[in-house]
Amino acid sequence: MMEKFIKYYGYQWLAAIVLGIIIPFLGKVTSMSGLHKVIFFYLILNSIYTLYLGYQVRKRGYSPLVLLFLPVLFTAISTLLLDLVSHEYGFYFGLMYIVLSLFTFFGDTRDDPDENQIPVEAGFHNLTDDSGDDIQLPVDGGFKS
Repeated sequence: MMEKFIKYYGYQWLAAIVLGIIIPFLGKVTSMSGLHKVIFFYLILNSIYTLYLGYQVRKRGYSPLVLLFLPVLFTAISTLLLDLVSHEYGFYFGLMYIVLSLFTFFGDTRDDPDENQIPVEAGFHNLTDDSGDDIQLPVDGGFKS
């Protein structure tokens, strides 16, 4: 059971349900002021999670569709169906969550698992020139980043 939970992105679905539906519901039930809900729940908490999620999707090789779990649940269910979030905030925060997760997904690629692989199908071979000297071509092209 746990393998299926992990295989079908159970933790990501659970976090998206908690942050996209339960947190807005708790904000409405506890009668927090609109400003506090927007700042603490929607701006800080959900933004930090989407930044973390974009990084984890890239690092662990999850499907990029996982990046849409929270924004779709937040916008479609909490904003449109349950009316837990005002329409002015719901759509724009949903778009912001997508953009933030894409920033970390496409951001720094120093930990990319494909970084150290040879990008040529047959590998690198010796190159010869007119002088007859063999030239070795380094994998990184001679440039260090």
